[in-house]
Parts: sequence; structure tokens; C-alpha cells
Amino acid sequence: MIRRLAAVAVLAAFALPVRAEDPDQTKKEILNKLEVTKISLDFNDASLEEVIDFLHEVTGINFVMSKAVQEKARGGELKVDIKLEDLPLRTALKLMLEMHDLTLIYRKGVLMVETREERGSELDMKMYDVKDLLMKIRDFAGPTLELSSGESGSEPTTGLIEPEDGEHPFDDPESLVNIIRNATGGDATWSKDGVSIAINNGLLIVVQSDDIQKEVQQLIVALRQFK
Repeated sequence: MIRRLAAVAVLAAFALPVRAEDPDQTKKEILNKLEVTKISLDFNDASLEEVIDFLHEVTGINFVMSKAVQEKARGGELKVDIKLEDLPLRTALKLMLEMHDLTLIYRKGVLMVETREERGSELDMKMYDVKDLLMKIRDFAGPTLELSSGESGSEPTTGLIEPEDGEHPFDDPESLVNIIRNATGGDATWSKDGVSIAINNGLLIVVQSDDIQKEVQQLIVALRQFK
């Protein structure tokens, strides 16, 4: 017998009414509720479905479990043991779902509970301007001044020796691509169907999941610091 010990939610009283035909406003309201709603949960050996139903009752937010999550729930894999006090709804949901490697995403007026595998299957194309990383910036260090005695009996002469140019780490755009690939999981990440990474006219074009896109963006920022 599943036991629900207690649960309390304090909702924001100032939330504005939303018209059903206004999807952008619906999304804004739901995301706002995630931030401003404070909730306390105390569940022991409860099913995820029971907890989700309760959250719907106290928040008014529509939750939907994906097919994969429903199958796991029917198999008894998704039991919830959690005790939280006065936390933002977003934080409470994240803590609860991460216990079972699940994620939450807004979709068409509802919050969809998905497995990380399902979330990772959604690909997005983004372009990053990396011309500054590919541009070879010459080191204009001052020339070295040397004195030479010349041939026997002649006056000393001066010579200017220009410093040698260092090899630029990204002279070949593929080297930058390889660095990013290797730093974000290598073949395990980039051999999946539909994903790609390439450079064209100074733009790094990446087709990947949102999580990998964030890693790529952070890596580019880091590379700029050491350029």
C-alpha cells in the first residue's frame, strides 16, 4: 500500500489569468509558477504517477509522462521517497526526477516528464562564430638587435633578426573541430544518427542535443581565454 505522508504547496496569489488561445502566455505562466511556487513534500514509497497527480492538483499545472516513463512506472521502477520543505517547485521537481534520471520539458501547454535518453534525442542546430579562433594573429614582438664585427679590419655592423612566427594551433579548422569533438565525448557523442559538427566560412555549425550545445559553447569561451 502506497503511503503518502504529507504534502503542502504554497501558490503565488498574484499569478495572472491566462487565455487558453495564447500559448506564449501559457508557457510564461507555467515557467513563472515553477519559480515562485514554494512547496513541501513528504512521500514514502509512492509511485511517480501519484506524486505527479498530486502536483497537478495543488499547482494547476498539467503534467504528462512520456511513453518510456509510463512503462518504467508500470514496471514499478519509479518509486518516490522524498522529504522537502519550502523549496521552489522547479528545485523540488529537479531533485525528485533526477533520482530516476528523468527530465522535465515544456511542450504545448504541459510539462512533459521524459527519460534523459528521450530528451537527448532532440537535436538542435546552432552556429558559433569562431573566426577569431581561426585567425592567425602575428606576434609583433620587437626584433632582436645584434652586433657583428664583420670581416677582419672592418667596422662593426648591426643586424635586425625578425622573430619567427609561431605555429597557430587552429591553422587547420579541422584541428578545432577535433578538439571540440574529443572534449565533448568523442565518438560516443558524435557517432549518433543525425548529429554533426563542421566549420564553414568561420562558422562552427553544430547539430546536437541541448546539453552538448551548452558544452560546446562553454568550450569555445574557454578556448578564447587561452588564445
